[in-house]
Order: sequence, then C-alpha cells, then structure tokens
Amino acid sequence: MKTFSSILLVVALAGCGKQATSGQIEGAVPPAKAAEFKKGQGLLLTPDAAEFIGLRKAEAQAKADRVLVPVDALLRNSEGAFVFVQNGQRWLRTEVKPGVESDGSIQVADGLLEGDVIAIAGVWSLWLAELQAIKGGVGCADGH
Repeated sequence: MKTFSSILLVVALAGCGKQATSGQIEGAVPPAKAAEFKKGQGLLLTPDAAEFIGLRKAEAQAKADRVLVPVDALLRNSEGAFVFVQNGQRWLRTEVKPGVESDGSIQVADGLLEGDVIAIAGVWSLWLAELQAIKGGVGCADGH
C-alpha cells in the first residue's frame, strides 16, 4: 500500500500542472524531490520515482557499424532524436542520429557506443521530469 507522501510524489512527476504543496492539503508532508537535474550530468531519480515511471534499462547492442536500440528507447521531439544514457547514477539525454527501423529496433548511426546503458522504458517520463526541472517546476500547461 502506498503512503500519502508517495501519492504526492506522483504529482511531482506529472510534468504538466503545479506540484501539490503542504499548504494545499492540511497535514500533508511536502514530497521529497523525486528528481534532480544538473546540466551536462543529467537527471537523478529517487528509487521510488524510477519504480513509479517503470524505468527499465538495457545495453545498446552493435550490428556492423551501427548500434541497435529498441524503438521505445528513442525520444523524438522538436529538438531532434534522443536516448537517455546512464551517466553514473544519472540519466543524460543524448542526441542520436537514427537510421533504419525494423523488428522493434532502430539503428543509431551516431551518438551511442556499444555497451552504453540506455533507458528502454519510462523515456517520456524522464523527458517530462527533465522539463519540469529545467522550467522550475512550472507545468507546461501553465502558459509561463
């Protein structure tokens, strides 16, 4: 059974919308910071946050001169294509050059090395947590 403070953790990871504060719910304990971001180093998640988003990881595999990753590991947004690479205990969003997709995998021509540990599940949640950290906790729907 989840405790009340872990329910507030969900709000902190939501990405869009403002975080709940102890003033909003009488007697509530402010949530522990679920994620911390440092530019150039990446995103550090608490174990509860990693479990909540369903974070899974795997090593990138090489085939000929290309690295193969699961399609679900690829994050595409207006800035380009990325994967989250494990950097110590942090997750660093790394730009990649995707290639041919087949059988649930995609070739990456540049940006990864064989053996890099990458996030293969929870990628969008990592992106939302990074956005929230960069934007100071202000949700994307707040118009700020």
